[in-house]
Amino acid sequence: MRTILKTTLLAAALLMPLSACKQEKAEAPPPPQAIAADAVGRYCGMNLADHAGPKGQVILKGTDKPVWLSSVRDTLAFTALPEEPKDYRAVYVTDVGRTGDPDRPDLSAWVEARQAWYVLNSGRTGGMGEAETLPFGEEAAARRFAAANGGTVKRFAELTEEEILMPGQPPEPEAVPPPEHGAHGAHGGHGAKGAM
Repeated sequence: MRTILKTTLLAAALLMPLSACKQEKAEAPPPPQAIAADAVGRYCGMNLADHAGPKGQVILKGTDKPVWLSSVRDTLAFTALPEEPKDYRAVYVTDVGRTGDPDRPDLSAWVEARQAWYVLNSGRTGGMGEAETLPFGEEAAARRFAAANGGTVKRFAELTEEEILMPGQPPEPEAVPPPEHGAHGAHGGHGAKGAM
């Protein structure tokens, strides 16, 4: 009986890695797709070719047809908005690091959005004329761009909802206490002059 139990456990231990490999192969993300001539942005309803700058695509489970997005901001927003589906097989953004001009990137160069490095607050705008977060496939390229153009480098998991939905917005200013009344308080300074 012990021999059968040992043999069964040994066989299960040997087969476990094989079943994990099969699961990994079955769950491998689909490759990014080339932007079709009729690709329309989900939020703007306009053809992607009508917009400059980097783009995005989300491939959901159950389909090979991507959801096209006119900007990186829109792509990141898709992942953050609670009303959008969360069953993605892959989320891709244009890899700005593989081009010399972020305003006219190579739209066949994609990076998985959750693996990318992002430069925030560089002053660049995206396809919809809004402040754009720029994605890079390599950390070194993102840091070089930020050093040359300004901005902060972050990973996907580090982005806050505010940074995703309102990129380029300055942080909320801290409340400044009102000035103390002194020599130029309510009865001095400009107040006295106005009474004349």
